[in-house]
Amino acid sequence: MSSHRADVQRLADAMGLAVPRLRDDGTVVVHSDEPGYRAVIRLSSALSELVGAYVHVITDDVPGADNVREL
Repeated sequence: MSSHRADVQRLADAMGLAVPRLRDDGTVVVHSDEPGYRAVIRLSSALSELVGAYVHVITDDVPGADNVREL
């Protein structure tokens, strides 16, 4: 996913999501100020289409959002 760093940042920004990071298992972790997961689901869909495989995206306010690194 890090080879698509600019695309991830651009798509996250366009969807109102911030600080995209990568968890050890390949999950993309983002920050969202809005309630719900609509933007997160849209980002997952867009990234999955971009790389040709499912991309799991979560927000940084859940317990599984640890062990992340910058893209």
